[in-house]
Amino acid sequence: MNSTDSGAGDLYEMMTYLLVIIISAIVMVIWLKRKGKRNRRDDGG
Repeated sequence: MNSTDSGAGDLYEMMTYLLVIIISAIVMVIWLKRKGKRNRRDDGG
């Protein structure tokens, strides 16, 4: 892996981090909504 583009690499890392956080938040919200809606259905956990 080349480490010539320091700024670009930093930006990419930051964007990836942000993307992961956003996806995590969305998944959590969706999971919470589904869990709240389907309290007793097919979920055994």
